Amino acid sequence: MGYDGIWSFELGSAYGWESIGTLFLKDGRVIGGGRNHYSLGTFNVKDENVVMHIEITQYGKKRTLFGLQTEKLSVNVEAQLSHDQAMLGHATISGHEEYAIYVRFIRRGDEKAPN
Repeated sequence: MGYDGIWSFELGSAYGWESIGTLFLKDGRVIGGGRNHYSLGTFNVKDENVVMHIEITQYGKKRTLFGLQTEKLSVNVEAQLSHDQAMLGHATISGHEEYAIYVRFIRRGDEKAPN
């Protein structure tokens, strides 16, 4: 199974998994968004792990992430395919790896557009 496809993106919190948005992975690129943000970045697969570097731009009501409430964040994600339909991992920002956030991605569709 490849990683290209449509994935929902969730953050782990004290109250369970919180839906954040949708990511589209295709040929090493990441494009996505949600109600108050959009995301652009890259991904690669190394030893069954997915490594993503994502620039998140928030607009409207800004969410506090990694102790920061800012318009732009550079986020690093490391995740592992747990089965065909999900990846589990963590997200960090450079210099603050101690503030890792648990993340989950669930495959919602493949990369092929309908005819």
